[in-house]
Amino acid sequence: MKLFLSTIRRRDVGLLLITLLAAAACQKTETITLPPVKVNVVKAIQKDVPLFEDFVAQVYGESDVDLRSRVEGWVTSVNFKEGSAVKKGQLLYIIDDVQYQTRVDREASDLTRAKTELVRAQNELSRVKPLTELNALSQKDLDNATASFEAAQAQVKASEASLQNAKIELGYTRVYAPFDGVIGMSNMRVGDYVSRAGGSSVLATISNIAGVRVRFQISEREYLRIAQMTKEELSSAKKNVQLLLADGSVYSEKGEVNFADREIDPKTGTLTIEALFPNPKGLLRPGLFVKARVLLNTYPNAVLIPQRSVFQLQSLAQVFTLTDSSTLKVTIVETGQKIGDAWIITKGLKAGERVAVIGTASLTPSSKIEVVEMKWPDDAQKNIPE
Repeated sequence: MKLFLSTIRRRDVGLLLITLLAAAACQKTETITLPPVKVNVVKAIQKDVPLFEDFVAQVYGESDVDLRSRVEGWVTSVNFKEGSAVKKGQLLYIIDDVQYQTRVDREASDLTRAKTELVRAQNELSRVKPLTELNALSQKDLDNATASFEAAQAQVKASEASLQNAKIELGYTRVYAPFDGVIGMSNMRVGDYVSRAGGSSVLATISNIAGVRVRFQISEREYLRIAQMTKEELSSAKKNVQLLLADGSVYSEKGEVNFADREIDPKTGTLTIEALFPNPKGLLRPGLFVKARVLLNTYPNAVLIPQRSVFQLQSLAQVFTLTDSSTLKVTIVETGQKIGDAWIITKGLKAGERVAVIGTASLTPSSKIEVVEMKWPDDAQKNIPE
């Protein structure tokens, strides 16, 4: 009986093993096939590329003038709207002129008195001179009359100068615009007291913004590099200064370098450069921060590809190029300067070769891809300077 049961168990185990082996043999291996990845592909282009340097800069008016009081007194009138355009000779401020008008009247009175004394001295000289010639009066009398006449003449000139000075100071109670421009905020209101010196002497600031000055600093190394340029390169650089505004746009007008400072600032190690720009629409205002873009030279026949197609691996730069069989191949390249959204490729790639713009996609040379031709001028080339 025990032998019979043992035989049955061995038979069941054998059948179970046979069933499992049969099931494993019948099972089919399933392979997951991924769809091809769509990859943007562009052709490397070749062109002469201008090489620019960008410098942080600040805008100044063609003329920025602080209007200062040249007399002391109370402000009685402010005759302009802050931030508005003003014309040359326009009346801006009136300062209380009572004391200055009184001085003019006093000096005018002194001048009249001096002229009266001059007439008396002249008459006295005219009387004494012929009598002296007749020996009716002494030479001393003639000398005294002559001295009195000359003193009266000097007094008249002094009184005239004092009167002229009083009139000038009276004129200073009226403050006029020195040129056409835009006036800023007023530091003084009606009723404020102004003086000739100190902070209270500045009434407002007026700027001529028909043209603007843009100042920026270059380092000693940049200065030495620019100083070694040829006369033709320097002339081109001076006349091709562009401005990049805060919103990233390029200012429509080109500027020209006006001057370079006489010395390198020992505190900062930089040299100040100034460029002049026309400002016909008044877009640029004093104090505006911009970037000055200077054309230093041109890279001839540069090979360009989008920055997104280049991968940095430690010290190596590589791109995926497209072969004739539409497969990817890793190519080691050497990059030059960044130009807009592109790299200049100095070695490893020729114009016309197609490269993959992969971005953040993870691909390998064995990856299956679907080529999507990308329009280079509408994408990566759009920010390359002309």
